[in-house]
Amino acid sequence: MKLRNFLLAWGSLIKKILSPYFSTKIIIKAFVGAILISNFILADLLGGEILNFISPFFAIAGFYLLLKFDRRGFFWTGFFIGIIWFYWINFSLVYYELSYLIPLEILAIGLIYGALFLIAGIPAQIWLKALLLILVSNIHPFGFNWLNLEAIFVPGIFAPNLLALAFIFAAILCLFYVKNRLKFIAFVALLACTVQYDTPNFKTLPFEVKLANTEVAQELKWQKQLKNEFINQNLDIIDEAISAGFRAVILPESAFPVYMTHERNLISELLEKSQKIAIVAGALARENGTNYNSAFFFDRGKMRRLDKFILVPFGEEIPLPAFARDLINKIFFGGAKDFETASAPSDYEIDGVKIRNAICYEATRDELFEGKFDVMIAVTNNGWFVPSTEPNLQRNLLKYYATKYGKVIYHSVNGSPSEIITPKQGLLDKFFR
Repeated sequence: MKLRNFLLAWGSLIKKILSPYFSTKIIIKAFVGAILISNFILADLLGGEILNFISPFFAIAGFYLLLKFDRRGFFWTGFFIGIIWFYWINFSLVYYELSYLIPLEILAIGLIYGALFLIAGIPAQIWLKALLLILVSNIHPFGFNWLNLEAIFVPGIFAPNLLALAFIFAAILCLFYVKNRLKFIAFVALLACTVQYDTPNFKTLPFEVKLANTEVAQELKWQKQLKNEFINQNLDIIDEAISAGFRAVILPESAFPVYMTHERNLISELLEKSQKIAIVAGALARENGTNYNSAFFFDRGKMRRLDKFILVPFGEEIPLPAFARDLINKIFFGGAKDFETASAPSDYEIDGVKIRNAICYEATRDELFEGKFDVMIAVTNNGWFVPSTEPNLQRNLLKYYATKYGKVIYHSVNGSPSEIITPKQGLLDKFFR
């Protein structure tokens, strides 16, 4: 009887705490706010100068709506933003025969980001909510840093950086705290301070490079009977680049579905072709029983292996203590071990140009932009997540980092378009030069 009363009391308490969070009115408003804040992903998907121009103003409206909420509205806004931005993460479960976990993973993603936003929504003061929102957006669950409020302003005229974001929130706060007509004058004046007027200086490769773009479905990539077909397709791409007179050809992450370290004949053929063209191609590597996600660089008859420096959380590594990591790998991944990493980012040179190597996710990490180099060459396999909006979010993040560090990113992709990503163009350069 005592246990039953105890459980009933706890149940009543939990119901009392949670029931206010399930207001339909709050949930609908939070969903609208999340859509407004996340519209930059849709703007990238649809394209067009007009949509890109108005995108940041929709986001500002979303932040204004968010700051009017209490903690419940903050929670649901974060919940929906987490799902809108990252619903595609669970697509990879299909290839591990774990589709039944998809609803749980979507819910977990929403709850994690809902909890982060909830923290920012606790204070009663609106200005403190704004400050905490900026701070908690820099908390990266399990090291995954793709929730980037600064990158929301990659489209449009505003600078995608922390200072500009602070001015944008200051402008929004004027609508709450400044009286009469002055609020709109202050709002516009502060927004004017956030405009990106100049384009960062950057270098480009002084020679022609072929960015290969492949469309190999993930469910086919590692089928043994197709291995030689994919290898031959890649060799044809290289031969076509040689015939067209390119100095270098870049193939996507895991373009060669092999452990390159075990493919002597393929290496010999690539070394031979490298006498005519520099080749960068993704493949796996295996050394001393350990697996690496790598890019291989061939030029003038020599080869270098460039191992990935930062792994994808829960994709290439389980970012948990050893006992939990080993248990998860045993239960869900047949006892497979995490990939290993390089000790530092990898660089190489082509004709005296220093190039930073990046493999997929790590091209969106600050660590990859440390030190001196001229340009970045990134290789990606988006076959895990297409069709989805993942490539659009990734593209905005790459543009954000290109702008932040003044670097051009040559991006070769499987599953979505390959492209050369340059820093965001400033307003003066766009209209007056």
